[in-house]
Amino acid sequence: MKWTGKKVGLALGGGGVRGFSHIGVLNVLEEEGIHIDLIVGTSAGALIGGAYACGLSPREIQDKINAYIRSPEFEDSKLKSIGLTFCQEEKNFLKKAQTYIKNRFWFAQAFFKPSIVPSHDFQSLMNYFLPEIDISETRIPFRVVSTDLITGKRIVFSEGSLRQAVQASCSVPGAVAPVHHGDWLLADGGITSIVPVHATREAGADVVIAVVVDRDMRTDVAIETAKDVLLRAGEITTSTLEAAELESADVIIRPQVGDLHWMAFNRAGDLVKIGEQAARESLEEISASLPVYRRVVRFTRRFVGK
Repeated sequence: MKWTGKKVGLALGGGGVRGFSHIGVLNVLEEEGIHIDLIVGTSAGALIGGAYACGLSPREIQDKINAYIRSPEFEDSKLKSIGLTFCQEEKNFLKKAQTYIKNRFWFAQAFFKPSIVPSHDFQSLMNYFLPEIDISETRIPFRVVSTDLITGKRIVFSEGSLRQAVQASCSVPGAVAPVHHGDWLLADGGITSIVPVHATREAGADVVIAVVVDRDMRTDVAIETAKDVLLRAGEITTSTLEAAELESADVIIRPQVGDLHWMAFNRAGDLVKIGEQAARESLEEISASLPVYRRVVRFTRRFVGK
């Protein structure tokens, strides 16, 4: 049966540590023989997508995560200490008090510094996952989405330093310092495109599979202070923009990440399994969206054997 020539693009959304569920999605797509022609990533999606586009397997990416979490760089970093502060394990009174004090300390720091996580901490994370190459040299065509804080525009990188572009895309406002690039001051791609469906379509994809790892917007929240109102307003804006962009996706995969904090590194292993489950539940929808040739190849591999 003749191949239609349609390109399949994968849009990997942002969500901090929740983005580790992208690994599970990629693992299932590989197992099912579903070929991806191009990848576009925002924030955590740029980190995982970039590693995969460079040729690392999902298993190798997971191994790198495990190695990084055990590394001296992570042990001594603020990434770990902040992540432990926000993890959802039960805390006794003393730990709750320590968490309260730390949160207030880091919040105070934000008034005097561009970020609470030192640049070198975050750079070590980039170095663990990504080679120092040009984006145009990846094995699978790849794009990185960031946001220019000066103009407010979405910036999509298809060339230039892979590490620098991904670091810019992962620069969560307030937590990680923005990246200077020419006249741009680059920050998290999620500010303008939390799931880069439009950028994937613009890059040439005919079929777009979007993976959403943003935290669920809870309705049982207390909105009592000015800070509560500001945070809630930001959540609503992000959710509205995300919904509008997802309307252009052919398939939407939603790993059940709940309201897990974006720096909860202790849940890395669980998130991979959550991604696998979500991808398997979406296989029928994915198959229906694929070009005819690829559907035949996939089911031949599945029932006859690779």
